Amino acid sequence: MDKHVLAQQLRQRQYTQGHLPRHLIDAVSDEDMIDSYITCSCCGEKQVTPQQLEVAIAQAHDASHFLTICDEQPRAASRGHIQLPSPAPNRSARRMRKRRR
Repeated sequence: MDKHVLAQQLRQRQYTQGHLPRHLIDAVSDEDMIDSYITCSCCGEKQVTPQQLEVAIAQAHDASHFLTICDEQPRAASRGHIQLPSPAPNRSARRMRKRRR
């Protein structure tokens, strides 16, 4: 896959999510757009090495496949620094309590 095509597909994902105005997404270079998907926003750690990135781009059929390839890399498994939110209470349990009243 070509880097420019990958960056365009990643931009399309950003447009679809709607978190940022389109002009801001368009202002980001191809390299920075790709980098934003492989860099931890908490600590700045790269999910893949530069060599793994080149291989992932070459092997990917589309942006989704690229993200899957990167996610399967050994460094991607070391996410100890990311704190996931605690699970939400079970909705059905809340409904049951309401019904019993």
